[in-house]
Amino acid sequence: MDRFGTMDNMQLLLIVILLLCGYFYLFQAVAKRAASRASIPILAIALLVIYLLISLPLVLIIAQMGGTSFVVLALLILAACIGLFAAVFAMIRNFRDLNKTMLVLFILYLLMMSYVTIFSRRGRVQTDILLSFDSIEEAINRHSLEPLQHLWLNIVMFVPLGILFSAIDPPRLARLGIILPFGMLLTTLIETTQLLLRIGQCDLEDLVANTLGACLGLLIFRLYYRMQRN
Repeated sequence: MDRFGTMDNMQLLLIVILLLCGYFYLFQAVAKRAASRASIPILAIALLVIYLLISLPLVLIIAQMGGTSFVVLALLILAACIGLFAAVFAMIRNFRDLNKTMLVLFILYLLMMSYVTIFSRRGRVQTDILLSFDSIEEAINRHSLEPLQHLWLNIVMFVPLGILFSAIDPPRLARLGIILPFGMLLTTLIETTQLLLRIGQCDLEDLVANTLGACLGLLIFRLYYRMQRN
């Protein structure tokens, strides 16, 4: 019972974090278009009320359909769609400034990633939404790094994402505030596709590992970029 209670609390915490991120993203977009700074506090309160009136009933409905795990997945999918659409729109709007060679390499990387994570896999009977860190817990209990091999592979697999995506337009894209959510959102789409096609599980560990890999790729690129400029 304690384990299930802990899981529910963690899922609720993730839901709250995702909802808060969604609100601040909307507030930032709306505040930029505010007529004056004096109106921003009133605007923030009004937006919060509207946001809660819309989001909370939807969360409750989704929770009735599939539980808190399903709510987390639904929010991640929504964030992924919005974030990736914004990234594509920004690239199209600044297409002339992009490094076309790196853009082609990035597209080839995405195609390879799609094959490895989706098209090369066979269907499986059971799929799950896993919001736990069982591999880390097992590694601690066994005092061994062997259970973490899957995590290491996921980290390494997403390092090129951070490097190539940053290289497309370094002044705009080589930032933690861009790479971190982009890696998380792309992983969400991959994990969700695996779940819907019944070829894998939607795993929080994979989400964290892939996002860390993308951030590590950004760090490598920024170090290289700084050395080249010096």
